[in-house]
Amino acid sequence: YLCVLNASRMKPDYNKALIYDDNCPLCKAYTSAFVKGGFLRKENRISFSEVNIHQFNIDWHRAKHEIPLINLATGEVKYGVDALADILRQKFFFIDSLLKVRMLNCFARNLYKLISYNRKVIVAAQEQQSGQVDCTPDYSFFWRWLLIITCYSLANFFIITSTAFLFQINKISLTPFVSACWMLLPLLTSMFSSKKMVTEIHAHASVTATITGFLLIIASCFVKYFYTTPWIFYIMLSMILVIAILQCKRRYAYILCFYKR
Repeated sequence: YLCVLNASRMKPDYNKALIYDDNCPLCKAYTSAFVKGGFLRKENRISFSEVNIHQFNIDWHRAKHEIPLINLATGEVKYGVDALADILRQKFFFIDSLLKVRMLNCFARNLYKLISYNRKVIVAAQEQQSGQVDCTPDYSFFWRWLLIITCYSLANFFIITSTAFLFQINKISLTPFVSACWMLLPLLTSMFSSKKMVTEIHAHASVTATITGFLLIIASCFVKYFYTTPWIFYIMLSMILVIAILQCKRRYAYILCFYKR
């Protein structure tokens, strides 16, 4: 009985189709993971450029902010967290129980909105290709600044913690909080820009700093708990620096495109 039950959970639901933004690398990545993980059939993962939105009862404006899941048999459409929960419950039976907890449900929905409204910034997606439908979410200063505050907080925690370790192995007496001075760079860069451009500069700076800080904390922990030789940390530091430079280059190109709009 258990074997039959587990086998049935492994089969993707043939009657449901997930409609995703094919101009968003983040959307393409996690919907592709659903297919590879057996949650969804390949042909049931449909991009907005391929689907006829008039064929189904899709709320186009809502679909830009919350990914829609269509029941092909009944025509029912679920969005966002409800859509993802419907897919995930095929293998994770506890999803429904978690979402019944009010605080977890509220957290999941707000986290989804935070990522959805900022998904183009998080991955620094380039301009849409010809023939693709523009599913860019509405611009929201609230969700953009919430991302900035969250990322700046995480970035400073990661950078200060890893810098403390770097100062320690080099016997430097400076306080680790000096490393938070990196925030002066985006602040000075955005001083003479418009409100919207200032927001974009800080958004990309905070995301880049979070990625860099996260890699730094991993490198610090690796050297601290597995190896005692500092030179390994410096090799990792060089690799992280290259990644940070590539991120800055990509995001600078994105901001230039944003400025021309």
